[in-house]
Amino acid sequence: MHRPHEALGLATPATRYTPSPRPFVETPPPIEYSSGEDVRKVCSKGCVWFKGQRWRVGHAFTGESVALRVSETDGLMSVFYCHQQVAKIDLRGQSGAG
Repeated sequence: MHRPHEALGLATPATRYTPSPRPFVETPPPIEYSSGEDVRKVCSKGCVWFKGQRWRVGHAFTGESVALRVSETDGLMSVFYCHQQVAKIDLRGQSGAG
């Protein structure tokens, strides 16, 4: 069955496809954090251990290393994956992930 696509000038998507010029990297390079950062590995439950407690980071980061950085707010730690903040640890209430 031939189905023309109005948005493509009635051409089929297969006729408009071109491969990406960017190479596909099968295994990305390891993430490197600054030497002064507190780096933790995320466990299978999506948590890290910090100050004797388990803190939830997220299952998406299981097996990955994250950096814990002091935030501008007293008692809060920021959790970073690469350059992106992904979570916060609130030490003020000391209520870890349980």
